[in-house]
Amino acid sequence: MLEIIEKQWQQTSQSSWVILLSLIGFWVGISVYRRSHKKVLFHPLLVSTPLIAGAILWLQIDYTDYYKGNGLLNWLLGPATVALAVPLARYLRQLSSLLPVILTAVFAGGLFAALCAILLGFWLVTDTQLVLSLAAKSVTTPIAMIITEQLGGMITLITIIVLMTGIVGIFFADKIFNRLALTDERWQGLVLGITAHAIGTLKAFEKSPRCGAFSTIGMGLNGIWTSFFLIPLVNRLIH
Repeated sequence: MLEIIEKQWQQTSQSSWVILLSLIGFWVGISVYRRSHKKVLFHPLLVSTPLIAGAILWLQIDYTDYYKGNGLLNWLLGPATVALAVPLARYLRQLSSLLPVILTAVFAGGLFAALCAILLGFWLVTDTQLVLSLAAKSVTTPIAMIITEQLGGMITLITIIVLMTGIVGIFFADKIFNRLALTDERWQGLVLGITAHAIGTLKAFEKSPRCGAFSTIGMGLNGIWTSFFLIPLVNRLIH
Protein backbone atom coordinates (compact mmCIF):
# COMPACT_ATOMS: atom_id res chain seq x y z
CA MET A 1 0.00 0.00 0.00
CA LEU A 2 2.79 2.39 0.94
CA GLU A 3 4.59 1.59 -2.31
CA ILE A 4 1.49 2.49 -4.33
CA ILE A 5 1.07 5.78 -2.46
CA GLU A 6 4.77 6.59 -2.90
CA LYS A 7 4.64 5.82 -6.63
CA GLN A 8 1.52 7.96 -7.08
CA TRP A 9 3.15 10.80 -5.17
CA GLN A 10 6.24 10.63 -7.36
CA GLN A 11 4.10 10.76 -10.52
CA THR A 12 2.10 13.71 -9.19
CA SER A 13 5.26 15.51 -8.07
CA GLN A 14 6.93 15.02 -11.45
CA SER A 15 3.80 16.12 -13.29
CA SER A 16 3.57 19.25 -11.14
CA TRP A 17 7.15 20.22 -11.92
CA VAL A 18 6.58 19.67 -15.66
CA ILE A 19 3.41 21.76 -15.64
CA LEU A 20 5.20 24.45 -13.63
CA LEU A 21 7.97 24.49 -16.24
CA SER A 22 5.40 24.99 -19.02
CA LEU A 23 3.61 27.75 -17.11
CA ILE A 24 6.87 29.58 -16.38
CA GLY A 25 7.82 29.39 -20.06
CA PHE A 26 4.38 30.70 -21.01
CA TRP A 27 4.59 33.54 -18.47
CA VAL A 28 8.03 34.59 -19.72
CA GLY A 29 6.81 34.50 -23.33
CA ILE A 30 3.75 36.63 -22.55
CA SER A 31 5.81 39.11 -20.51
CA VAL A 32 8.40 39.58 -23.25
CA TYR A 33 5.66 39.95 -25.87
CA ARG A 34 3.88 42.66 -23.89
CA ARG A 35 7.09 44.54 -23.08
CA SER A 36 7.96 44.54 -26.80
CA HIS A 37 4.59 46.24 -27.49
CA LYS A 38 3.36 43.00 -29.10
CA LYS A 39 5.92 42.81 -31.88
CA VAL A 40 5.57 39.61 -33.91
CA LEU A 41 9.25 38.71 -33.58
CA PHE A 42 8.70 38.46 -29.81
CA HIS A 43 5.56 36.35 -30.09
CA PRO A 44 5.09 34.14 -26.99
CA LEU A 45 5.55 30.96 -29.02
CA LEU A 46 8.87 32.17 -30.42
CA VAL A 47 10.09 33.01 -26.92
CA SER A 48 8.64 30.22 -24.78
CA THR A 49 9.26 27.29 -27.14
CA PRO A 50 13.10 27.52 -27.26
CA LEU A 51 13.13 28.46 -23.57
CA ILE A 52 11.22 25.32 -22.55
CA ALA A 53 13.18 23.16 -25.01
CA GLY A 54 16.44 24.41 -23.52
CA ALA A 55 15.18 23.73 -20.01
CA ILE A 56 14.19 20.18 -20.97
CA LEU A 57 17.66 19.52 -22.37
CA TRP A 58 19.41 21.11 -19.40
CA LEU A 59 17.32 19.19 -16.84
CA GLN A 60 17.63 16.01 -18.94
CA ILE A 61 13.88 15.43 -19.02
CA ASP A 62 12.72 12.87 -21.56
CA TYR A 63 10.26 14.43 -24.01
CA THR A 64 7.78 11.57 -23.54
CA ASP A 65 7.76 12.21 -19.79
CA TYR A 66 7.37 15.93 -20.40
CA TYR A 67 4.41 15.36 -22.73
CA LYS A 68 2.71 12.96 -20.32
CA GLY A 69 3.33 15.32 -17.42
CA ASN A 70 1.45 18.06 -19.27
CA GLY A 71 -1.61 15.86 -19.64
CA LEU A 72 -3.79 18.34 -17.75
CA LEU A 73 -2.74 21.24 -19.98
CA ASN A 74 -3.23 19.12 -23.08
CA TRP A 75 -6.72 18.22 -21.91
CA LEU A 76 -7.54 21.89 -21.32
CA LEU A 77 -6.94 22.54 -25.04
CA GLY A 78 -10.36 21.01 -25.68
CA PRO A 79 -12.38 23.36 -23.44
CA ALA A 80 -10.26 26.30 -24.61
CA THR A 81 -11.12 25.52 -28.23
CA VAL A 82 -14.81 25.15 -27.40
CA ALA A 83 -14.67 28.51 -25.61
CA LEU A 84 -13.94 30.14 -28.96
CA ALA A 85 -17.61 29.53 -29.76
CA VAL A 86 -18.64 32.18 -27.21
CA PRO A 87 -17.86 35.19 -29.46
CA LEU A 88 -19.36 33.28 -32.39
CA ALA A 89 -22.74 33.24 -30.63
CA ARG A 90 -22.51 36.99 -30.12
CA TYR A 91 -22.01 37.68 -33.83
CA LEU A 92 -24.07 34.78 -35.16
CA ARG A 93 -26.51 37.03 -37.03
CA GLN A 94 -23.69 38.80 -38.89
CA LEU A 95 -22.00 35.50 -39.67
CA SER A 96 -25.15 33.84 -40.99
CA SER A 97 -25.99 36.76 -43.29
CA LEU A 98 -22.50 36.61 -44.80
CA LEU A 99 -22.27 32.82 -44.96
CA PRO A 100 -22.10 32.51 -48.79
CA VAL A 101 -19.19 34.97 -48.93
CA ILE A 102 -17.46 33.29 -45.99
CA LEU A 103 -17.78 29.82 -47.53
CA THR A 104 -16.44 31.05 -50.88
CA ALA A 105 -13.45 32.66 -49.20
CA VAL A 106 -12.74 29.55 -47.11
CA PHE A 107 -13.01 27.14 -50.04
CA ALA A 108 -10.85 29.29 -52.32
CA GLY A 109 -8.32 30.20 -49.62
CA GLY A 110 -7.90 26.67 -48.31
CA LEU A 111 -7.49 25.19 -51.78
CA PHE A 112 -5.04 27.90 -52.87
CA ALA A 113 -2.90 27.50 -49.73
CA ALA A 114 -2.69 23.72 -50.15
CA LEU A 115 -1.90 23.88 -53.87
CA CYS A 116 0.83 26.48 -53.33
CA ALA A 117 2.44 24.37 -50.59
CA ILE A 118 2.39 21.19 -52.67
CA LEU A 119 3.57 22.73 -55.96
CA LEU A 120 6.31 24.79 -54.29
CA GLY A 121 7.35 21.71 -52.37
CA PHE A 122 7.79 19.65 -55.54
CA TRP A 123 9.66 22.56 -57.14
CA LEU A 124 12.10 23.05 -54.25
CA VAL A 125 12.69 19.48 -53.01
CA THR A 126 12.64 15.98 -54.43
CA ASP A 127 11.73 14.13 -51.23
CA THR A 128 8.03 13.22 -51.48
CA GLN A 129 7.71 12.82 -47.71
CA LEU A 130 8.87 16.40 -47.19
CA VAL A 131 6.26 17.63 -49.67
CA LEU A 132 3.56 15.64 -47.89
CA SER A 133 4.64 17.33 -44.66
CA LEU A 134 3.99 20.76 -46.19
CA ALA A 135 0.49 20.15 -47.51
CA ALA A 136 -1.50 20.84 -44.32
CA LYS A 137 0.47 23.91 -43.24
CA SER A 138 -2.51 26.29 -43.13
CA VAL A 139 -4.75 24.41 -40.71
CA THR A 140 -4.52 24.30 -36.95
CA THR A 141 -2.00 21.86 -35.45
CA PRO A 142 -4.29 19.00 -34.25
CA ILE A 143 -5.96 18.72 -37.67
CA ALA A 144 -2.65 19.17 -39.52
CA MET A 145 -1.08 16.31 -37.53
CA ILE A 146 -3.94 13.92 -38.38
CA ILE A 147 -3.89 14.85 -42.07
CA THR A 148 -0.09 14.57 -42.27
CA GLU A 149 -0.14 11.15 -40.61
CA GLN A 150 -2.72 9.91 -43.12
CA LEU A 151 -0.67 11.31 -46.01
CA GLY A 152 2.50 9.64 -44.75
CA GLY A 153 4.35 12.86 -43.91
CA MET A 154 6.45 13.70 -40.87
CA ILE A 155 4.36 14.78 -37.89
CA THR A 156 7.33 16.37 -36.10
CA LEU A 157 7.99 18.55 -39.14
CA ILE A 158 4.39 19.67 -39.70
CA THR A 159 4.15 21.06 -36.15
CA ILE A 160 7.10 23.38 -36.86
CA ILE A 161 5.75 24.31 -40.30
CA VAL A 162 2.31 25.14 -38.87
CA LEU A 163 3.95 27.30 -36.21
CA MET A 164 6.04 29.20 -38.75
CA THR A 165 3.05 29.59 -41.10
CA GLY A 166 1.11 31.29 -38.31
CA ILE A 167 4.00 33.56 -37.35
CA VAL A 168 4.70 34.58 -40.95
CA GLY A 169 0.98 35.12 -41.48
CA ILE A 170 0.55 37.59 -38.64
CA PHE A 171 3.87 39.27 -39.49
CA PHE A 172 2.72 40.23 -42.99
CA ALA A 173 -1.02 40.50 -42.33
CA ASP A 174 -1.24 44.18 -41.36
CA LYS A 175 1.16 45.17 -44.13
CA ILE A 176 -1.02 43.41 -46.71
CA PHE A 177 -4.22 44.81 -45.20
CA ASN A 178 -2.81 48.34 -45.45
CA ARG A 179 -1.58 47.73 -48.97
CA LEU A 180 -5.00 46.51 -50.09
CA ALA A 181 -6.86 49.10 -48.00
CA LEU A 182 -8.70 46.29 -46.23
CA THR A 183 -10.00 48.06 -43.15
CA ASP A 184 -13.08 45.96 -42.33
CA GLU A 185 -12.07 43.91 -39.28
CA ARG A 186 -14.54 41.17 -40.21
CA TRP A 187 -12.61 40.30 -43.37
CA GLN A 188 -9.29 40.85 -41.63
CA GLY A 189 -10.32 38.24 -39.07
CA LEU A 190 -11.51 35.81 -41.72
CA VAL A 191 -8.21 36.07 -43.61
CA LEU A 192 -6.20 35.60 -40.41
CA GLY A 193 -8.20 32.49 -39.50
CA ILE A 194 -7.86 30.90 -42.94
CA THR A 195 -4.17 31.61 -43.46
CA ALA A 196 -2.67 31.75 -39.96
CA HIS A 197 -5.04 29.38 -38.06
CA ALA A 198 -4.88 29.57 -34.23
CA ILE A 199 -2.00 32.06 -34.10
CA GLY A 200 -3.87 34.34 -36.49
CA THR A 201 -7.03 33.93 -34.43
CA LEU A 202 -5.25 35.05 -31.27
CA LYS A 203 -3.95 38.06 -33.19
CA ALA A 204 -7.49 38.78 -34.39
CA PHE A 205 -8.82 38.78 -30.83
CA GLU A 206 -6.18 41.38 -29.98
CA LYS A 207 -7.86 43.62 -32.55
CA SER A 208 -11.44 43.08 -31.35
CA PRO A 209 -13.92 40.35 -30.36
CA ARG A 210 -15.69 40.70 -33.71
CA CYS A 211 -12.44 40.24 -35.61
CA GLY A 212 -11.71 37.20 -33.45
CA ALA A 213 -15.15 35.72 -34.11
CA PHE A 214 -14.69 35.91 -37.88
CA SER A 215 -11.19 34.48 -37.53
CA THR A 216 -12.55 31.58 -35.48
CA ILE A 217 -15.12 30.67 -38.13
CA GLY A 218 -12.45 30.94 -40.84
CA MET A 219 -10.05 28.69 -38.94
CA GLY A 220 -12.73 26.12 -38.13
CA LEU A 221 -14.26 25.91 -41.60
CA ASN A 222 -10.86 25.81 -43.26
CA GLY A 223 -9.84 22.90 -41.04
CA ILE A 224 -13.00 20.97 -41.94
CA TRP A 225 -12.74 21.80 -45.65
CA THR A 226 -9.04 20.93 -45.86
CA SER A 227 -9.52 17.61 -44.09
CA PHE A 228 -12.05 16.66 -46.80
CA PHE A 229 -10.26 17.71 -49.99
CA LEU A 230 -6.53 17.56 -49.22
CA ILE A 231 -5.93 13.80 -49.10
CA PRO A 232 -7.74 13.07 -52.42
CA LEU A 233 -5.98 16.09 -53.99
CA VAL A 234 -2.52 14.93 -52.92
CA ASN A 235 -3.17 11.37 -54.06
CA ARG A 236 -4.30 12.68 -57.45
CA LEU A 237 -1.25 14.94 -57.86
CA ILE A 238 1.26 12.31 -56.78
CA HIS A 239 -0.26 9.29 -58.45
